[in-house]
Amino acid sequence: MCPSKSSLTKTTVSISQPRNTAWGTNCTVLTDMPPIYHDNAHEVPLEVLHESFRAFVATTWRGMAVSADNPYSGFSLCNYTGDEAAHCDGCLRALAQCCGVPAERVVVPRQTHGTQVLVLSRRDYNEGFSGVDEAQLAGIDAVVTDLRGVVAGVNTADCLPLVLIDEEAGVAGAVHAGWRGAVAGIAERAMHEMVLLGANPRRVKALMGPCIVAEEFEVGEEVAARFPEACVSRAYGVKPHVDLPLAVTMQLRGCGVDDIALPPAGTLSRPDRYFSARALGVSSGRNFTFVLLK
Repeated sequence: MCPSKSSLTKTTVSISQPRNTAWGTNCTVLTDMPPIYHDNAHEVPLEVLHESFRAFVATTWRGMAVSADNPYSGFSLCNYTGDEAAHCDGCLRALAQCCGVPAERVVVPRQTHGTQVLVLSRRDYNEGFSGVDEAQLAGIDAVVTDLRGVVAGVNTADCLPLVLIDEEAGVAGAVHAGWRGAVAGIAERAMHEMVLLGANPRRVKALMGPCIVAEEFEVGEEVAARFPEACVSRAYGVKPHVDLPLAVTMQLRGCGVDDIALPPAGTLSRPDRYFSARALGVSSGRNFTFVLLK
């Protein structure tokens, strides 16, 4: 369960969800909507990807109060895609309360589809970390840390969110891997920084959050040409489709990571549940996928 405080209540909502056959037996198929945590003002809808006594990994989903006419309706803390600042700030504070940390310890980078990695380490901050200023977050597409009690995450709405954890070393990372970042090797760069903090690739667990999947991800020939042939399919229509999770998986395996969990679901076909830029437009909310080292 989410490490919630006593002021929070939890509601579980059951809604049937069809199997995504494109993923076969490798996909975790949810038949119930995950719990919704409530504080005094906000729902905190979390889909838990991993939990142990050392780490908590989850992704937010939109929640139940979703309006088809409002691409920002639902839980979103991304404050740079046109949403109201008060809404994003309220969601961020609700998530912080749910995770039992001060709001300033929720690290939300301002992503640009690049390859810059922000490293938050004990050698620089010790346990006295009290937040990162906006200038440090600009242009960041991955956060790597060995600090406990820090929520490190990335915002996505079709791009692939990736969490990397070496629980023995106490090192984790959150990575935003859109197609540009994937081609440029953002996952490999994050792994490099984690190794510098003491992580061992053979111990690393890689968890992918919800993203656009191959059957949904139609691209032009110029984009398809930048991916390995194994990641490109022409079985879905006239235009090529790219398997973004497979591309990132291949990069992780090249780094020595074998424990890899594929996305729980595709985003484009579920705009009722997940924010999707292709379904809702770029000016829309975002799903936040994060890791918290305990």
